[in-house]
Amino acid sequence: MNNHHAQPLSAREMVRAHAYPVLACISSLSLVALAVLQIPTAVKDNRFNRCIDTQMQLRRSPQLMGQDGPGKLLYLKAVAHCKGR
Repeated sequence: MNNHHAQPLSAREMVRAHAYPVLACISSLSLVALAVLQIPTAVKDNRFNRCIDTQMQLRRSPQLMGQDGPGKLLYLKAVAHCKGR
């Protein structure tokens, strides 16, 4: 590889010339790999949240009209159901 003056580059200059693009490529690939590895966790959490929402809707009862929400006990029962206990 030659520079603008038609002189061959030394080994140190070659490393300096190629270090940034190589490191940028490695960091880009690692970011993509980390993003891909997050997909299964996101899918699992989304399904768990949908299960909790469905269970909370099923467990609402008319006796709890005085409360703003369904109560902590019903939430804990919904969590136990969605975790398979």
